[in-house]
Parts: sequence; C-alpha cells; structure tokens
Amino acid sequence: MSVPADPSRVYVGNVNFNATEAELKELFEDFNVVSVEIPFKTITRGEKTFQRRLGFGFVQFENETDANNAISQFNGKKFKQRQIYAKKALPPATEEEKQKKRELFIAKQAQLKEKKRDSKQAELPTQATEKDGTIELSTEKTTSTGHVNKTPEGKKSTDTIFVTNLDFKANVKSLNELFKDLNPIWVNVPTKRVPFHVLKKFSATRKAIYNKGIAFVKFADEATQLQAIKEFNGKEINGRKIVVEVAVDKPVSSETSSSDSTASPDAVISGELNED
Repeated sequence: MSVPADPSRVYVGNVNFNATEAELKELFEDFNVVSVEIPFKTITRGEKTFQRRLGFGFVQFENETDANNAISQFNGKKFKQRQIYAKKALPPATEEEKQKKRELFIAKQAQLKEKKRDSKQAELPTQATEKDGTIELSTEKTTSTGHVNKTPEGKKSTDTIFVTNLDFKANVKSLNELFKDLNPIWVNVPTKRVPFHVLKKFSATRKAIYNKGIAFVKFADEATQLQAIKEFNGKEINGRKIVVEVAVDKPVSSETSSSDSTASPDAVISGELNED
C-alpha cells in the first residue's frame, strides 16, 4: 500500500547539476525549510568513483502553507541560470511498486530494442506522396490537421494536458495567463538543453533560452482538463495554432523517491510524472 503524499513536501525540477543542497535551501530561506535533498547516483570509471547529481531535488517544509507559497513564488523562476519548476512531491514508492516499475522498465527496454532491430531490417511506410513523378514514403503519424503526433504511449492523465506547436518564446508566466480562467495548479514549459558554457554566455548577455515547443499544464480535475482541451485546441497563439490534448503518465520515469540515497535501478524507476 502506497504511503500517503506529504502536502508539505515539494519537488523541484530542472535544478542546476552543480547546485548544492545548501544553495537550494537558501533559495527558500523566506519559508520554514526542514530539510533539502538532491538525489545523486554513484559512477565508477576505472579506478575513479564520483557522485553525479540528478538535476532535481526535494524540499521538506514545516507545513503545507509554506509549501504552497513556495510553489507559487518559485515555479518558473531562475535558479543558478536554469528555470526551475516546483510542484507537490509524490510519496515514495513501496517495494512492491518498485518491483512492478522495474519489470515495466525492463519490458519497455526490450520492446525498444526489438523496434530498433525491426526498423533496421525494413521500413514500414504509413504514408506515400507523389512528387515530381516519384513516390516519397513517410513513417510519421499525423493527425487530421497534419500535425505530427508527439504524444508518447502510456496511461492517459486525468488532470493534465499536453500542449504542442507552442511558440518557442512562451514561458510559465504567459501560459499561466493564457489558462488563468481555469486556475491551473502548475505549468511546466521545458526549455532546450544547452551546454553549461553556452548557458553562462546567454545569461551574461541576457539572451533567452527558448522552450522545446511543448508544455504541460495540470488542473484540479478531469472536467477542467477536458474544458481546456475544448477551448484551446487549435487556438492561434502568437501566430501558431497550438495542439492541446490529454497528457500521458509514462509508466517509467527518471526521477527518484527520497528514500534512495544513490541511483540504483530502483532510483530510475521510482520517480514521479516526468514533465521535462
């Protein structure tokens, strides 16, 4: 049986890999922070062994009010040159749940290897178009509007939407404003990954790092989620018609629960909904 979620515990994503627990705690100094944890994995290369942080952390607050205020104030803000996002943390997985996720992970890896092997043997076209007297084959799946479907396979979420074809300059603030009438709980706009030296250069010159053209928005319930899809799917935002659909809860994620001090196979499969 799963442990109930702690309403005073916050998950912080997209944390700079060089950030320390002390620095993350200092970020939330205006609130009553009990503890901070940045999970890591141990890597061995030859005779050298070192630890690598995983790019996210957990902050335990004294009470739920502080946790809610911290999320409201820091979600989408920059911390050590990276735009972080904050949300309520999910409870640690039980041993039974870890085992199930481990099995799903292994099955998924085997499935991916099989697909990769099959794709090398032969391409299976789903579309064919004629151009200049020749036939061009395409294996991309498209919607009725011609939009390439980027939605992964998995269990459909009952409160979160997946937005694609998004203006690359959009951010958490602009999407919060867009969906404000539906009172979103949180918004995640993944930014493009760039090398750290490029990130420093952009920060020094105040150049913006654009997003990946996608976003996730979580609402209070399924009714609000479906209303958002109905109202905003196909709506033109900054010259681009966005595609809004039900998000998918991936069966395997890359985040770890707080009970893992190092990144073992359990650490890979015992995390939360991945929004990056």
